[in-house]
Amino acid sequence: MVVLILLLLLAAALGVLGTVLKVTLVLVMSFVFAIVLLGVIGYYYARHRFRRFAQDAQQQQQQGPQGPGSSGRGYPTTGTKGPSDPQLPSG
Repeated sequence: MVVLILLLLLAAALGVLGTVLKVTLVLVMSFVFAIVLLGVIGYYYARHRFRRFAQDAQQQQQQGPQGPGSSGRGYPTTGTKGPSDPQLPSG
């Protein structure tokens, strides 16, 4: 705190106190603007994700429970895992 007062007195003695205060104001306002902007972006992102979650939950509720044999999982649930007659390497 004492260092800050000494720097302000030095700036006043050199005649550049107005410039120092203007630069400080610009830096502080830029920082505040960045924090507010990040808050607004975070708010809209969280709102978007919540609405998407609610929409997905509503769609799943309308479809009803899906059993293990249903085709709604996005990959085949029937068939074999590999070739029907596996060939062992000779050697």
